[in-house]
Amino acid sequence: MDWIGMGEWLLIAFTMIVQSSIGLVLMSALYIYRVRHKLDTWQYPIIGLVQRILLVSSVLAGVGLASSLDLLGYPFSAYHSLRNVMREWINIEKTFAAIYFSLLSLYTLFVIITKRAHVYIIAGLGIIGLTDMHYMASIYVNSTMAKGININTYFLFYGAVFTLGPALALSFVGWPLKKRICRKLSTKLMMVALIIVFISVTTRLIEQPAYMEWLTEATTVDENIIFPLQLELNFKSAFWLRMVSWCLYIIAMAIWAYSLWKGRNRALIRPGFPILSGTVIMFIAEMVNQYTFFIICNM
Repeated sequence: MDWIGMGEWLLIAFTMIVQSSIGLVLMSALYIYRVRHKLDTWQYPIIGLVQRILLVSSVLAGVGLASSLDLLGYPFSAYHSLRNVMREWINIEKTFAAIYFSLLSLYTLFVIITKRAHVYIIAGLGIIGLTDMHYMASIYVNSTMAKGININTYFLFYGAVFTLGPALALSFVGWPLKKRICRKLSTKLMMVALIIVFISVTTRLIEQPAYMEWLTEATTVDENIIFPLQLELNFKSAFWLRMVSWCLYIIAMAIWAYSLWKGRNRALIRPGFPILSGTVIMFIAEMVNQYTFFIICNM
C-alpha cells in the first residue's frame, strides 16, 4: 500500500479547515435564524455567541487562505504536494478564498462593533464559501490525476461541508444555547444537525457503488486482466478505510441521537459531553474519508 506523505496530510488538514469554516457559517445562519425567531429578539448572550462563531470561522478561513497563498511557506503550502494540476484552477480558487476571507472578516468586525447581525448576510457569506469549495474540487477534477477526474470529488468536498458544519454548529451553537433557551428549541437544533448529516452521508453512500464501478474500470490494465498486485492492495485498503469512515459517521450520529433521547433526564447525562464526543468522531470519520481519497488518487 502506498501511504500518503506529509504534503498530502497537510492538504487534508487545509481542506478540512476551509470546509469547517464554510459549514460553520452556513449552519450557524440556519441555527441563529431559528433562535432569533424563537426568542423574538437579539439578546446579548445570542449576539455574543454570533460574534464568537464568526470569529472562529474567520480564523479558520484565514488559516486556509494563508496556506493556499503560500504565506506559511514550505512545507505548509497547501498545493505544494500537488502535481499535474492546472495552475489556473488553483489561481481561481485562491481568488475566491481571498474574497471569502475578506468579506467574512469585515462582517465579523462589523458585528463585533455594532453588536448587530443579519442572518441572510451570514448565509450569503456561506454561499461564497461554497463557490470557493467548487473551485477547490475542480482543481482535482481538472487535473491529470486519473482517479480524481470524477463527480465523486464534488460529493466528497461538499459532503464534508455538510458533516463538519453541523458538528461544529452543534458545539458552538446548540450546546451553549442549551443553557439559555428552552429544551424544546435545543432539541430542534440537534434534530436539524442529525437530518443534515444523515442526508450528506446517505447521499455519498448511495453514490459510492457507481464511483467504485468507475474506479475499477479506470484502474484495470486490460479488459481481461485484473489489477496489478499493488493496485489491488491499494484498492482493498481504500475499501476498508471507507467502511471505517461510514461506521464512524453512524457512531457519531448515534451518540447525538442518544443525547437527544437521554436529554429528557439531565441527571443521567451531561448535555455537552455527547455533543462534543460526536463532533470529534465526525471529524475523525471525515479525515479517514479524505485520507482514502488521496490513497485512491495515488493508485
